[in-house]
Amino acid sequence: MKLCRLLVLTAIISMAFALALLAVRFPWPVLLGLIIWAFVEAKRKYTRLTTLGSARWADCDDLRRAGMLDAKTGLILGRITDTRRNVWPALKALFNPRVASDVAVEEFLALFRKKPAEALVRLPKAVHTAVFAPTGVGKGVSCVIPFLQTCPESCVVIDFKGELAKLTGNHRREKFGHKVVILDPFRVVTQKPDSFNPLDCIDKDSPLAIDDCRDLAAAIVVRTGEEKEPQWNDSAEAWIAAMVACVVQYGEPGQRSLQTMRMLLSDPQKMQKAIELMCKSDAWEGMLSRMGHGLTRYVDRELGSTLTTTNRHLRFLDTIAVAQSTSKSSFDPAELRNGKTTVYLVLPPEHFRAQSGLLRLWIGSMLRAVVRGGLQEENKTHFVLDEAASLGHLEALDDALDKYRGYGVRLQYYWQSMGQLKKACPEGGDQTLLSNTTQIFFGCNDQQTAEYVSARLGEETIVVDSGGSSNGMSRQESNGAAPGSTTYSWNQNSNWSQQARKLLKPEEVAALPQNVAITFTPGVPPICTRLIRYYEEPALGEMPGFFQRAWKQIRTTAECVTLLLTAVLMAGVVMQLLK
Repeated sequence: MKLCRLLVLTAIISMAFALALLAVRFPWPVLLGLIIWAFVEAKRKYTRLTTLGSARWADCDDLRRAGMLDAKTGLILGRITDTRRNVWPALKALFNPRVASDVAVEEFLALFRKKPAEALVRLPKAVHTAVFAPTGVGKGVSCVIPFLQTCPESCVVIDFKGELAKLTGNHRREKFGHKVVILDPFRVVTQKPDSFNPLDCIDKDSPLAIDDCRDLAAAIVVRTGEEKEPQWNDSAEAWIAAMVACVVQYGEPGQRSLQTMRMLLSDPQKMQKAIELMCKSDAWEGMLSRMGHGLTRYVDRELGSTLTTTNRHLRFLDTIAVAQSTSKSSFDPAELRNGKTTVYLVLPPEHFRAQSGLLRLWIGSMLRAVVRGGLQEENKTHFVLDEAASLGHLEALDDALDKYRGYGVRLQYYWQSMGQLKKACPEGGDQTLLSNTTQIFFGCNDQQTAEYVSARLGEETIVVDSGGSSNGMSRQESNGAAPGSTTYSWNQNSNWSQQARKLLKPEEVAALPQNVAITFTPGVPPICTRLIRYYEEPALGEMPGFFQRAWKQIRTTAECVTLLLTAVLMAGVVMQLLK
């Protein structure tokens, strides 16, 4: 491409030389042409009024500057049709050494091609994203599946029906060389699912082991933010953390699992022996003993209520399928940090409500495994949280949203509406999420979401023209000899004024086609794109072969040579005319 860039630059210099010769010989026509060009440019520049509002849609120049056109990574937003022919941005890119040669050459050659290029728009620089779309409008086929087919980095994917694992699992294994893990306790996708025991990730000799136990308990206990007596959840979390710590410290090989912890809490005699063992322990500098003595303070009715709440949060462990899935680990979640692992979390919809605790347990454990390895952003791990409301309020995700960027964690939330987000993230948590994510909306079908999108788009300044016309006739008659007289009058008036108008009103947002997405990302005006469908893009995720790359190079080189020959011929003709 460097050769092609040199050819194009030579052609431009040849054209500039020919125009300079014409300007010397015929200065007045050239000067007139420059004046007309300057007038057209000035008119184009000032046609957009900004007195009462400056909102506008992002154009291709905005997206190109942000690196979002034909990027190699990031969530795919769809396609935008570039129908404009802007010469100066293309010229500046050619002479800018910081712009890659292939990008600069393609941008300049697009000026001479008949068919506008339909560029693929992606989010290569977005940290976290939030997609808002109701059920049935294509979140999976337009966002999730295209992303999994094109993202070579590690992913953790919530896959309720198992469709994503079936459609993209083999692709990620064969094309990206990933280790594919399918946690599928109910065997929706495979009869030989993987298994994961969160306690295998806790090293009992680590000084942070007790913190890991508490983090695990926090992931299990579901908090809605609307509890009238939150102390019961606090107590349940303390009991779960203490029993997990006891199992981690004293559990025999093969018995260090959540099922053992569940057995201790369900059997009063074993539970009492575990508390006595903790009270006498000197593990973790006496911290385990401190936890055990803390449990002894619960007596009578308080103890009964606390254990009732604790058992409610642990009920998801009381099935054969979950017991088999959590008894041992067939993989190490720390492998996500190598950039070559994909984990599918499969829970069928009919079991979801009863097993929401298991899903929270998986997500929390994966996050801790990624963060435990320390700061790094070379190998990113994407958490694709489909139907994110099903997780409820998970504190581990709150931390990941604003603290885990430096660890390579990237979150993709999928919500159905703004109302669902507000319910799942109470007490201002919804605003925290919105302020830390790039937001994508399509198929909006409720007033609250449509109003939010409309308000976020902002207002533009428009010109309103008003006027009218009137006419009249009067007649005078005389009884004398003089004839009567007739008069006729007609007038017309026209005036205009500037007014502010929303870029899209709420009812217009709701009326948009389901395949049109509106995206808000920092540093770029609102983006309107046409979503793709993975089954309409047969080359999606496929690397171009040798012959495809060679043909593209030959075609581009031929266009550059043709442009150079045309410029040289033009310069020769001008020199002949001036002799």
